[in-house]
Amino acid sequence: MSDNTVVGWDGSPEADLALTWAVARAEAEQDGILLIDIEDTETAAPGRVVTPQMVGERHVAADAEAKRVMAEHRGLRISTHVLAGDRVAELRRFTRPDTLTVVGTGRRTRPHSRYRWSIGARLAAVADGAVAVVPGLPAEDRSAVVVGVDGSDVSMKAARFAAREARRLRGELRLVHAWAEPVVASRPLGIDPQFLDDVREENRRLLESAARTIRGANPDLVVSASLVHGAPHDALAESLDDACLLVVGTEQTHGIERLLLGSVSHAMILDITVPTIVVSPGALV
Repeated sequence: MSDNTVVGWDGSPEADLALTWAVARAEAEQDGILLIDIEDTETAAPGRVVTPQMVGERHVAADAEAKRVMAEHRGLRISTHVLAGDRVAELRRFTRPDTLTVVGTGRRTRPHSRYRWSIGARLAAVADGAVAVVPGLPAEDRSAVVVGVDGSDVSMKAARFAAREARRLRGELRLVHAWAEPVVASRPLGIDPQFLDDVREENRRLLESAARTIRGANPDLVVSASLVHGAPHDALAESLDDACLLVVGTEQTHGIERLLLGSVSHAMILDITVPTIVVSPGALV
């Protein structure tokens, strides 16, 4: 058994929910969990000094939580690692192409700017593997997995990842592709109906090609495909009514831009309603 599931934990209710979600998945995957608790030195109050005693207290709490969970889930192995530092930077050190790093998050009740730099969004922008952001546990009667596809390599990697999750959950996989008129077509000169039909048909072919690929590799999986006219974020959000999981891919760049998620994955993290996995270009599927 390997430790391919990494959970960022700090004893908060949000972290406890993320751990509960990760435990269910790790048991199904016959995976071990690495529980990481980080005494944050970057956002400490002015004058607050992180001491070895503070880190030691977190060691005790993390070990106690690991023992409690293992007692309830026989056969599951959880190891712990506690340290001090910047939470995102330290968590990123434990990400690998074959890991899934799981973090919790509160439900958004304030303007978007409050959540723009959440740990989940920041970590997903730099992680070497996939990152799951868990706002809460989905209802038990939900089993659909939704994935956004746009023709890019990373979106197809996300689709393959989502197919694996759908098989694990014994649910349906729903591919969603959004399209909109090119900017030039929205000018006040009028829109050629034939041009729009061609654009729609091109996007339909893209979606059908993705669906054929996923169905061919997963003949036992129910796969549906939805072509939606509109913004990708809205199309995905409207597909989540009966979903238990959303999967999106994100392109990662270099330099300062590497601190940011792609626009669609970022928007979904800001308005997160179901557990959401962000798949990076380097993630193994």
